[in-house]
Amino acid sequence: MAYKHGDPPINTSLFFRIAAALTFYPVWCIAQFLINGIMHKTRYVNCGTLRACRRAILVSNHSTFLDPVLMSGAALPHLMWQSLLESTVKTPFLGTFVRLLGGFPIPAGSSIQQLKVVCEAGFRYRRFIHFYPEGECYLYNQRIQPFKDGAFYLAAALDVPVIPMVTVFSGTSLRPKETLVVLDPVYPGAYIRRNSAGRINMQSVREYAAAVRTLMQAEIDRRGGTQALFKGWLNRIPGISA
Repeated sequence: MAYKHGDPPINTSLFFRIAAALTFYPVWCIAQFLINGIMHKTRYVNCGTLRACRRAILVSNHSTFLDPVLMSGAALPHLMWQSLLESTVKTPFLGTFVRLLGGFPIPAGSSIQQLKVVCEAGFRYRRFIHFYPEGECYLYNQRIQPFKDGAFYLAAALDVPVIPMVTVFSGTSLRPKETLVVLDPVYPGAYIRRNSAGRINMQSVREYAAAVRTLMQAEIDRRGGTQALFKGWLNRIPGISA
């Protein structure tokens, strides 16, 4: 079950899917109620949007190390796939554990077409595939960094909406209040243009990404997200996130 470079990023075998379900639900309960419940006062807003959607690319700001726990909770009882660095899943034991929780690696040197194939496989078994388009974790940040456009290209190529999820922080540093807001789906058809050969125009993908980022930042500002808690960029952990 250990992952090696060159293996399929998403394991869709029946055995793995059963093991993943048996691992995920108890671990999520422990993490959410004992860890996030202690570190943050967490609440969810508008999760019904996810339950009403058959499949989608999910994107969010990345503001704590435990964001995967938070994001997973929004989709319950459904499971989601969450993208991460290949180095994470290559770590002995931890790599398998993270994959059982829904993590899948983006192999070094992957083309966008290869990622499209990975996502097609993932969508056959789960409704949602999650990306952090900022590319890094910025602790308690409420000023969303520019987005990479890969997730938005994939949404266009697969003809699925992007559903933005935004984490808003308030309160004090002793126990910040954390609110995860699920926004309405943003469909690629409103932004994506194609040339005469049917190829996706990359400038329109960047416009799509920028529009989603603007919606997310507006939601943070509307809810009074505070930058006073900001702690800077989260250093990658050797063997785990680097």
